[in-house]
Amino acid sequence: MLTALLLAPLLLLQGPSEKDLFDSYLNNIRTAQMSDGSYGGNVVVTANVLIGMALSPRAYRVDDGPFVRDAVTYLLLHKDERSDDWERDQRLGIALLHVHRDRYLPAARALAERHGHSLADFKTADAAQGTPYRLTEIPQDASLAEMARALADAGLLRTYRKPAATTSTPTEDLAKRRAAYEKGVDYLLSTRGKSGFWEMFGQPEPGISALAARALFSSERASARGIGMSVVDWLLTLQHEDGSIHGGRVAVYTTSVAMGALADAGRPQDVEAMQRAVMFLRTTQADEGEGYSEEDKFYGGIGYGGDLRPDLSNLQYALQALKEAGVNQEDAAFQRAVHFLNRSQNLAETNTETFYDGADPTPIKAGTDGGAVYYPGNSAAGTALMPDGTMIARSYGSMTYALLKCFTFAGVPADDPRVVAATAWISSHWTLEVNPGFDPMQDPRGGFQGLYYYYLSLAQALNAAQVDKVITVGGVEHDWRAELAAKLMALQHEDGQWINEDAERWWEGNPQLCTGYALGALKELLK
Repeated sequence: MLTALLLAPLLLLQGPSEKDLFDSYLNNIRTAQMSDGSYGGNVVVTANVLIGMALSPRAYRVDDGPFVRDAVTYLLLHKDERSDDWERDQRLGIALLHVHRDRYLPAARALAERHGHSLADFKTADAAQGTPYRLTEIPQDASLAEMARALADAGLLRTYRKPAATTSTPTEDLAKRRAAYEKGVDYLLSTRGKSGFWEMFGQPEPGISALAARALFSSERASARGIGMSVVDWLLTLQHEDGSIHGGRVAVYTTSVAMGALADAGRPQDVEAMQRAVMFLRTTQADEGEGYSEEDKFYGGIGYGGDLRPDLSNLQYALQALKEAGVNQEDAAFQRAVHFLNRSQNLAETNTETFYDGADPTPIKAGTDGGAVYYPGNSAAGTALMPDGTMIARSYGSMTYALLKCFTFAGVPADDPRVVAATAWISSHWTLEVNPGFDPMQDPRGGFQGLYYYYLSLAQALNAAQVDKVITVGGVEHDWRAELAAKLMALQHEDGQWINEDAERWWEGNPQLCTGYALGALKELLK
């Protein structure tokens, strides 16, 4: 008997979310994996487990670990047995397509064609219609096969079910987003400190204040925009001789957000201050001025401003600021950044180097999934050991969107293999439930880290790249703007704030910061 089955009554009493149910059952099913990689020593059961994993809110993929990878190996080894069984091969093909469409597309096509079908005949949208019960209704005595089928069907239903009909017009939808936006602005205004700005530890905090000012500038109310102007005036008093704008820490982040606030203010008298800030960001880039060459792994990157180790997070903020300051994509700063972006992408065909992270002697190579990491050889989502013995840094959502945005700012075209690969990673990991790429088996809360930062990066990147629909496996089109707007409005508290209640890392236990991120994302949805 699976432990997850015993948890069902408790979960029901607590009113579990869809994600909670999938997590509970899948985490325990994982313990049923056999030494040959299968679940229950059966092709159909194993395929159903993989469908449930791939179509759960966490969207597991083959690169996530042996609980998926070894099961795929088992399916490929046994896929040609009982070749007259279409229902079996249909489930097997659906599983392969969803754990990695591009990689297993030939195998899935062969499964369909040997029955005289095409890929379209896998009928994933209809495959779950015979499900006997929902996840909350799984019997206590359900077998592994029944559990796997229920999870697969639940995943298929959540992925392919048609959205409920709505009578809202685009104008009404926009009005709802605007109302949520103004409610968030009200929250920010209510949380200013005695200084008139946003504070931490009793002192004005320039980074959060600049982020808040950006939100205020997009308010429909002149009074809110006026307060934003007062913040900008204060930020200008913090500008240092080198052009940076900060209060003594995280110089690049703060300068970049402050530059965005200056750009939003749009005042001619601030142009000189903006140009000085541009020069500061230029000087922080790792380039020939500091003795770097194009062969150095950090060449083209930008870090916090007080250290010597660039990262993709600081780089995306800096390039966003340069873009908003009117710097052209042909500028050397953008073109140098491409070298760093290449090395931060898990795309072996363009990233052939071996990296070492700090004092760790373990060699890190680029993977093949097209996603991105924090900096070459390092990922906040950790590392993964591949079947060939290669260690890779795991791709994750917020950095992959940062990668796409930065490539776009640098003028890398949409049909470039690097952009195509990043877009494919986004399509295969599309979710708004978590910041994808973290292994919840290592840290159940890992995927919640930086969630609001993820939402902001996602909205800015997809708008910058002019992506209107995210196309996932099976040709399903996701109106990402509508889905993100609905998610943000569902997460907003009654008082207008947003806060990351699942993971406080990276300051996301601070509702002012999360609200600033959320409003930044919503701003992208009001365009």
